[in-house]
Amino acid sequence: MKDLEAIRKEIDEIDDVISKEYIKRMKLCKEVAEKKKETKKTVADGERENKILYRITDGVEEEYKLYLKNVYETIFETSKAYQNSIIDEKSETVSMIINAEKEGVKEMPIRGSLACQGVNGAYSGIAGEKLFPVSDVTYFKTFDGVFSAVSSGLCEYGILPIENSTAGSVLEVYDLMKKHSFHIVGSVRIKVSHCLAGVSGATKKDIVKVISHPQALSQCKEYLEKNKFKQEEAENTAVSAKRVAEEKDKTVAVICSPKCAKLYGLNIIEDCINDNANNYTRFICISKDFKIYKGSDKISVMANLPHKSGSLNNLLTKFSVLGLNLTKIESRPKVGSDFEFTFYFDFNGDIFDKKVLNLLSELENSLEGFSLLGAYRETL
Repeated sequence: MKDLEAIRKEIDEIDDVISKEYIKRMKLCKEVAEKKKETKKTVADGERENKILYRITDGVEEEYKLYLKNVYETIFETSKAYQNSIIDEKSETVSMIINAEKEGVKEMPIRGSLACQGVNGAYSGIAGEKLFPVSDVTYFKTFDGVFSAVSSGLCEYGILPIENSTAGSVLEVYDLMKKHSFHIVGSVRIKVSHCLAGVSGATKKDIVKVISHPQALSQCKEYLEKNKFKQEEAENTAVSAKRVAEEKDKTVAVICSPKCAKLYGLNIIEDCINDNANNYTRFICISKDFKIYKGSDKISVMANLPHKSGSLNNLLTKFSVLGLNLTKIESRPKVGSDFEFTFYFDFNGDIFDKKVLNLLSELENSLEGFSLLGAYRETL
């Protein structure tokens, strides 16, 4: 029987052959790319890939077929990434980006008319003021109302929560982004420090029920359960604070920001009650028009993936081979389809970088429902 070192030596010898043959294959792929460039053919050729997989697995022992398939799918992705770097495949999205660059990339304005969900004192208003130091904020009851305000031109920008470090993503906002086909032009992270607030004279012993936004309640779950408070969901923390102030019931308290409590004349019963002290909410700034401002280094896209083995892995490989860092993946069921999902991806990159443009073209030309949500800078 061979010892371990002898087996590894044989593997090394095989790896040497594989690497040399792989480079030979990539050189041939370069020739293919040059031909496709001449004939204006697209890089992706799913029919040929399927034929190759069927051919190379013929006669292969059953236990190795899927492993071989996975290896070749990775080879296909690296090959396409290399060919795209040569061809500069075109798409509507890339044309839109190039036109934006030609028009000139400006600094993000310090003044803006903003649509936010809730009432005065909401965290979205705080986020909007951080992005736009000079701002005119109009509040709406629902997230959909924010989109409608931007769509109608009543407000130029909308400020919406997209995810929280404790409670996760705000899925309704993702669904509305898909519905309205708006663009993200900025992002900001706000540290969320919740307090328990009630009317003047109310103490912790008086409190029976706490009202707030579901995300705020979730972020203070341990505190609420420990104190055995009843919970009631509301559309916004600031709306809840306003209601507590108006109803003047000592048995009802609100979870909101200290700034919001002060705004509505509430007494802070206990401060910093969120379960995680390192609690942040990320807000996005949306626009009806496609805009790219200076310093944009974060890109968000969405696309539908088919319900078949390896589809997500193949997509992730496209980012990996280009050295692009994915910072978030979110999935939502595709409306009207069984077992198919719309995926949302955030990644770091320069939107004007050739490799990024080539990737966006490949994604648009090969995936259903592809959309560039935005290229923007995240303010910390």
